[in-house]
Amino acid sequence: MKLRLLSILLLCALVAACGIAAPAATPTAPATETPLSPTPTQTLSPTSIFTPTITFTATPDTRPTPRNWSAWPIVPPVTQHVIDLYLKGVQLGVTPRTFTVVGDCQSASNVFMGIYGTDRNPIGQNNPDLLATINDFKDSFQHTSAAVRDGLSAPSALDPLWADPQKCGSGESPVACELRLYKPMIVFVNLGTNWKPGASADVYEGYLRQIVDLIIAAGAVPVLTNKADNVEGDHSINLATAKVAYDYDIPMVNFWLAADSLPNHGLDPSHEGKVDVYLTPAGWDVRNYVALQTLDELWRAMKTAYNPGP
Repeated sequence: MKLRLLSILLLCALVAACGIAAPAATPTAPATETPLSPTPTQTLSPTSIFTPTITFTATPDTRPTPRNWSAWPIVPPVTQHVIDLYLKGVQLGVTPRTFTVVGDCQSASNVFMGIYGTDRNPIGQNNPDLLATINDFKDSFQHTSAAVRDGLSAPSALDPLWADPQKCGSGESPVACELRLYKPMIVFVNLGTNWKPGASADVYEGYLRQIVDLIIAAGAVPVLTNKADNVEGDHSINLATAKVAYDYDIPMVNFWLAADSLPNHGLDPSHEGKVDVYLTPAGWDVRNYVALQTLDELWRAMKTAYNPGP
């Protein structure tokens, strides 16, 4: 009987051991460890782990501003944008080693750089780089531009009525005509002197932008030249020219600064009774030389970027 009772008690114990046990107590961390309790700033999400935060810093524009145009370099630097314009022109089929001019009678070849294409070339053997550039562009120095006429201004350069009907098509402006006929690599734009005193410089700037747009669309590199005179009284035309050069990132020859060391700023006060408009021979010489230096700077940079071949 005792053996039977003992068997029953043992069976009950085994049944109790195979039943659903109560949840075990949560283990307590060792006394030497501190449980981690991350704060919100310590919580890491998959995004914060695998996607780093990148901060982009814009490249600073270190170019001098238009407001300080009078202190701009006389011979402008050649920027990457200018090289890009040149390479685009190569693809569009501009004529290698050519430049032309847009301007009034003071931009005709007999007074603007034409002397470098003659036996009277004043550049000596001590300037081999300039002589090499003159040789490369020898066909352009005596070129007669369809966009150079006596009295030409920024609006008339865009006016078909000012175009030569013997050379230009119907409805074609002097600038568009010259770009089509000559397909130049480089275009010097020498305007502003014939802008009527008192007229809006903003309007002049608008015309100049149209001219620059036409030149760039044709694949040529525009080179603006400011002027030695101040017939408007506040230098607003030179400021407008600097604004266009700055916005388009194209060269501007600072002739105003180059002429600053000349008597009467390189201007002839007795020419046809028009004071401070026309240049003296010394003024022409200085303008020619800084334009040639600019052509040389451009050409050497272009040759580095692309070998145009023989």
